[in-house]
Amino acid sequence: MSQLLNIFEFTTTQIRALAAEQSVADAPIVIGDVTLVPISKLSCGFSCGGSDLAQKKKADGLMAGAGAKVSKTPLSFLAVSNGQVQVLSVSEEEAKQKGIMGAVKPLLETLKERSAAKKAAKAEEAAAAEAAVAEAIAAIPNK
Repeated sequence: MSQLLNIFEFTTTQIRALAAEQSVADAPIVIGDVTLVPISKLSCGFSCGGSDLAQKKKADGLMAGAGAKVSKTPLSFLAVSNGQVQVLSVSEEEAKQKGIMGAVKPLLETLKERSAAKKAAKAEEAAAAEAAVAEAIAAIPNK
């Protein structure tokens, strides 16, 4: 019976290594000035069974089987760009169909558009402030 338990212990140890807590947040992906940290869902399954029968022949005896599955599906990304952090969500179905890079591409486009819009808004604010200063200076009477 101890051989059977050894097989099951080995299998469960390997599953724990695959589904470690730190694997929920993966290593950062750097693309240009954008850093993405994938946040994933882990699904684990485990099954084992066996028998330790009395041996009638030398070939008889221990019969065992064990199996496991660990799957990881990206659900969202922490995006860091220009010192700002945003959470970008991905549908689970999209992540399964397109894979991680297929899911990331539209998110990067969205992030770039948001960043460009913020830069344009800041540029407009700066231009408006500059125009207001120029107008105020022009309003000062010359002596």
